[in-house]
Formats: sequence, C-alpha cells, structure tokens
Amino acid sequence: MQEWKKKISERYAALLSEASSFFLKQDYDIEEFANDLATNRSYASRFVNEVLGTSFPTLLNKLRLAYIIRTKHENPKEPICRLAAAAGYKNAHSFRRAFYREYNMMPRAFFKKQGI
Repeated sequence: MQEWKKKISERYAALLSEASSFFLKQDYDIEEFANDLATNRSYASRFVNEVLGTSFPTLLNKLRLAYIIRTKHENPKEPICRLAAAAGYKNAHSFRRAFYREYNMMPRAFFKKQGI
C-alpha cells in the first residue's frame, strides 16, 4: 500500500474510533472530511474511492445508517425520524431514500422485521 494511503487509513481508523461521530453533522462534506484526516480534498477523495471502494456520499450514508440502526437497537422507543435528524439527514425523504437504496426496504419494515 502506498504511504499516503497507509497514513490516511490510520487517521480514518482513529477518526472512526473517536466518540465524536464526525459523520453526524448535517452539512458534513468532503472538505471537512479531508481536514479531519489531516490531508487535502484530493487525497481524501482518492482514499474513499480507491481504498474504501465507494464514493463520499455513499460512505457518509453507510456510516449514518449504521449509527441509526445501532441507536434504534439500543433505544427501541426512539422515533426513527428523530434518529434520522440526529444522524444528519436534512429531511425524512432523503433518509428514507438512502435507507431504501442500502437495505432494499423502508426503515419501518426493516425494524419491524427485526422485532423493534
């Protein structure tokens, strides 16, 4: 692995392990992500594309959706719409669209299937 990829991978792992949940910010973008990784936008974008094998918006959605699912399991009575807002989604429509794209079902059906 190239040195820059290794360094950014280490920073990304550290960022994920922090309690800050950087991805929950509503207007979080690739520029902020690059700053959090202590690199520039170009290297951050290349890292996401080449190392993680995805795009930045897709990565952001995956992290947010995983947070919502984990939080819903921990707090089953918490309304899904409140979790979506806390995870940085601007509106319910964008959350449902991202959820459906990732899990091929609507959030309510997904949690019902899991008994929540």
